Amino acid sequence: MVEQDDHNVVKRLFSLDDSIVESSQTLFFDGIISTDIVSLKQIFPSVNVTQLLENYNYIDFSILPTSFQIIPTEKPLLLDFNTQNSEVINQILPQITDKLAQFSVFEIIAACTYFPLFALERPTTLGDTYIGKLLLWENVDLPNKKITEHSRVRQF
Repeated sequence: MVEQDDHNVVKRLFSLDDSIVESSQTLFFDGIISTDIVSLKQIFPSVNVTQLLENYNYIDFSILPTSFQIIPTEKPLLLDFNTQNSEVINQILPQITDKLAQFSVFEIIAACTYFPLFALERPTTLGDTYIGKLLLWENVDLPNKKITEHSRVRQF
């Protein structure tokens, strides 16, 4: 569970298993909650791509041709949609679902939320006092841990 105040500041994270009663304002969502998607190119247009390529399997969706392949490597995957706008990302996701088939939904989420922040040496975890948008990854194949052509991200 993620508890936020009226200003979208995370107040606490906890398990419903640890609660005797749930709040009357508890909302249940079908999907995966993550922190906001981070675009390195949008935040830092002069980002050193060569350095990123040394440490990450960096994929910039703004410059790739439609016939591209993503080859898994030992380096962490880092996805850059060149936007943080979920509507634009939702237009891109169906086009790249097949390109990301070899990655789990958790690797994909980490690739556009955790690893960009890690590369920027910023706090990477969702925790108390986190201020920012939370996203719900909907229509994912949770049993197989995969995104589908119907997967979408939604801010809430």
